[in-house]
Amino acid sequence: MRVRLRTFAVFLLVFGLIYMLVKMISVYWVIVFFNIVLVFINAVFLFAYFDFRSKPKPTISEWPRVSIVIPNYNGAKALAACVDAAKSLEYPLAKQIIVVDDGSTDDSKAILSRIKGIEVISKARNGGKAAALNSGIRLAKGDIVATIDSDTFPDRDCLMKMVPHFGEGVGAVTGLVRASNPDGFIGKIQEIEYLVAFGFFQSVLSEINGVFVTPGPMSVFRRAVLEDIGGFDEENITEDMEIALRLQKRHYRIVAAPDAHIYTEVPTTIRHLFRQRTRWYRGKFANTAKYRELLFNPDYGEFGMFSFPFSLIIEAIAILVLVVTVAANVENVMNYFGFFVSWVGINGSFFGLLPTFAGVNSSIYFYGLTILMYSMLVYISHKFVDEDISVFKIPQIIFFLFIYGLFISAVYFTSFFKEINASHYTW
Repeated sequence: MRVRLRTFAVFLLVFGLIYMLVKMISVYWVIVFFNIVLVFINAVFLFAYFDFRSKPKPTISEWPRVSIVIPNYNGAKALAACVDAAKSLEYPLAKQIIVVDDGSTDDSKAILSRIKGIEVISKARNGGKAAALNSGIRLAKGDIVATIDSDTFPDRDCLMKMVPHFGEGVGAVTGLVRASNPDGFIGKIQEIEYLVAFGFFQSVLSEINGVFVTPGPMSVFRRAVLEDIGGFDEENITEDMEIALRLQKRHYRIVAAPDAHIYTEVPTTIRHLFRQRTRWYRGKFANTAKYRELLFNPDYGEFGMFSFPFSLIIEAIAILVLVVTVAANVENVMNYFGFFVSWVGINGSFFGLLPTFAGVNSSIYFYGLTILMYSMLVYISHKFVDEDISVFKIPQIIFFLFIYGLFISAVYFTSFFKEINASHYTW
């Protein structure tokens, strides 16, 4: 009971302090600055994309040996299919496949005992994904190590498309992560989100050496580099971001191969999605504190001066805009005679805030410009996978453009609040 009271008190304090700060600065300028930053960043990404899109694909003269490490904890449902997908990966040399069962209590061990052609490390107790990965890496013999989650299914040609990117100074290569179960409205929204995030944005960040996450579902690393930097951080809740930041700190490049498609299971309910994203962003806050010396550091080029700091600026301002939006609508309820009147916006305040849901200023000019930019991002992202946008997908795209950003802002706020409150981590 005391913990709940403390949590509620801290929540009110954080919300109140943020709102007071916004009021001191002026709500108008918070929203204007947020939209200016969004327009600027999207313009940079679009110009960069049109500059790099015709870049030739890399070639390779000698294929290195590859080891595949699959960490598993109670993943019996998808484990066999994941291992089959790993065994089916096309490659000119024999692949070493290592499955690390991290103290599973389901049927995982029995399933693994029936699969031929793999090496199994069976742990008595669960030690976490990062520890499982490190156990597999220590057994790896390949020059290249691919890490694959046990609920992930890469396309057969993924290695053939990812490995050639290991040029000089490259420590890791990422692919285009997609939803393997885009069922229902929540799954379809994430399908769009993944195409935009891991397709368009990750590809452009790759070209300017600005990647700050090696996606957990599947990434490929040089084994010598992993050994050089000490492997995965076993105390970190988002080890895929932490290792990417450590690679950047050591001046290793992270390159994206958007034509390598990797399918992973995504949350199917709002509750599970909110919990997953809260863990992601809490991990980002913690890793930002750990690697704060990279922020606005010219020694790290576009990564230090643009991609890493601006991702944080967007998240910080999104929290402010969320507080403004919630507080303004609460004031409407208090000032007028019912929620319905506030919702339809007799005083226009709701519709004045509506454009900020899409990340734009209230003026028609910025509204149209930003909608055009976001529409282009969604269109280009679908072109990465040679898909056309059907009329049946338009409702999900509208939701993604106008409403989903507010949901993510709520996740930012919750993650920030939980870090301030030192709340227990949940998975």
